Amino acid sequence: MDRIISPGPAAWVFASAVLSVGAARAAVVVPLPQHPELQAVADRVHALTVQVRARAFVADQTDGGLRVRDAVSSASGVLVGNGLVLTGLGAVTLPDRNGGLQPADEIEVLVDDVGPLPARLLAGDAGLGVAVLKLPDEARSLPGASLAAEDPKVGDAMLAICVDGDSIRAVGVLLERVGVGEDAGPRLQTDRALPPLFWGGPVFDDRGHLVGITTHPASAGGTAVPASLLRPLLRRLLGGSGI
Repeated sequence: MDRIISPGPAAWVFASAVLSVGAARAAVVVPLPQHPELQAVADRVHALTVQVRARAFVADQTDGGLRVRDAVSSASGVLVGNGLVLTGLGAVTLPDRNGGLQPADEIEVLVDDVGPLPARLLAGDAGLGVAVLKLPDEARSLPGASLAAEDPKVGDAMLAICVDGDSIRAVGVLLERVGVGEDAGPRLQTDRALPPLFWGGPVFDDRGHLVGITTHPASAGGTAVPASLLRPLLRRLLGGSGI
């Protein structure tokens, strides 16, 4: 894996749990009033948004001996073609004892109208907080989001999408400014905070192109890794083709 260095924020819950199967999800869209075209965008691309579920077995040494717990996590993600999924790195990894990250023991991706598919962590970038998952070869034919040729400009309308239970939630946001991440790369700062359900999920422009992946916010607004940083990561995995 690429640059698996240090843990990032993750919504892991320690409990006895199993991964369940969900039905096809309907879109719940809250577009910006001044940008009604985002409704049409949501209708076209919402099915590309997926739910990523991970499970890890964590051993704890206690006074009574060794105890094993289930750690389960759920996040949003997006299909990008070639059987690949982008999501948040913290949703599919746990910190190890050496200060790095280790992949979850089990990962599955719930695709609308398809159901749960097993996945493995193909690569992760700790600086970006983004993971690339690989689905079975049979999933290579699934549609994928098209990355935008250019990053959006300040003031542009965008659509952030996440999985919320049995529904897909889409919210209109504006690009408020372009910030700088810990890796000195650009980050898209939106005008409204996006709750954890959106982390790892896609952000589309008003033409339906993928412009970013939502990550843990560094400020009061939302934060997304732009397509200009996602494209090199995917190109390395695909040998420079298809992105």
